[in-house]
Amino acid sequence: MFTLPFPFGSRRPLFALRAPACLALLAFAGSAALAQASFTRGSTPWPDIPTPPKAKVQWVSDDMRVNGIPMRVQTFNSEASKEEVVAYYTAYWKTAQTPPQPGKTVAAVTPKGDDTLVARAHGPFYSMVQVRSAGPGRSSGTISTSQLLGVDPKIDSSGVPAPSGATAVNVVEAIDNGKRNKQVLFISRDSLDSVSGYYQRSLARDGWALLQEQVGKSDKTDDAPTSALVRMYGRDKQQLDLAMGVDASNGVTVINANLISY
Repeated sequence: MFTLPFPFGSRRPLFALRAPACLALLAFAGSAALAQASFTRGSTPWPDIPTPPKAKVQWVSDDMRVNGIPMRVQTFNSEASKEEVVAYYTAYWKTAQTPPQPGKTVAAVTPKGDDTLVARAHGPFYSMVQVRSAGPGRSSGTISTSQLLGVDPKIDSSGVPAPSGATAVNVVEAIDNGKRNKQVLFISRDSLDSVSGYYQRSLARDGWALLQEQVGKSDKTDDAPTSALVRMYGRDKQQLDLAMGVDASNGVTVINANLISY
């Protein structure tokens, strides 16, 4: 449940991995974090966004870039209701104006399915709280700030291997404790067998060693066709995690490639 103010889209997977081990390794591939110059620690100070009332907050990353847009993201779980959290940020952004502008609401509140978005633009930054109910009197959500002005959005998949003809649709980079992570979502019209064969041949040729593999089936029968593959490769001070799956409804193979450099 994470909406961005540019073409990143939903975090819902485009395909389902049916093997639990595949799901676990895919989650690992997405959680390992990215080192080059900082994306968010420049000369312009970022706005401080207060945490929700009665909440436990955890950083997703305070130094990341999504499709070329610098960003900071936190998640939270709160003992306050969704309505209380929405009211809190609406009131905060109504009063936190410099200079004060009495009576002027600066937060935009937008329902989005089960979620409510509370957002505000300030200077070159765009901050948004996305919140949903998490049981009676409780809520959960995300707090994000993006630097939109003075930045050119782009999908740059360079350095992450992909079969010829595959299209990169999303790139997430992050920096954490000296590790650089670059995660790219590709869409390919080639079959899963063709895509997995490409990686098997090209990565072996380039010196990558296969460290782990998990196979997902379309159902629980022994002769069911493979619907998903998750592989982990290693080379020198790099790791490449691949999650490949069939999106039958759209006739494509979805590739989640995550390159980690230590």
